[in-house]
Amino acid sequence: MSTQEPMEPYARRSIWTRFHDRLFGTDDGVSDEESAGEEGPRRHSTIRLDAARAHRVAIRLNASVFNDARIAADGLKNGEQQIVNLEKASPQMAERIIDFLSGVTYALDGTVDRVGEKVYLFAPANVEVELDAGTEPHGEL
Repeated sequence: MSTQEPMEPYARRSIWTRFHDRLFGTDDGVSDEESAGEEGPRRHSTIRLDAARAHRVAIRLNASVFNDARIAADGLKNGEQQIVNLEKASPQMAERIIDFLSGVTYALDGTVDRVGEKVYLFAPANVEVELDAGTEPHGEL
């Protein structure tokens, strides 16, 4: 056997396959011709990017005690948007919750938007809030 034989399968492979093999290594010496004879499709490792795109929105339907504000603040610190409904809160408690969450949102370079009567959206800096062109904002804090 000559020393040329091991190089022949390598020479018959495409330039892109050879380039890939140089960057990422070979598949344990299995050439394209050998793998074509195997049953089943050839598997490649993949990287999932779903986690990077996932966004979470927490909705506090009946925030009425200060502990609800603390839970929403923890969500903001974790990068989650918070929708807080203050209809069941007393006026004094609603003001305390809004002030507290506004401070947390400000510290995180986020935004606060009033989206309804006594309903607020607190969003961290990594979230961009977009309003429809035909929708009038209820006002920003």
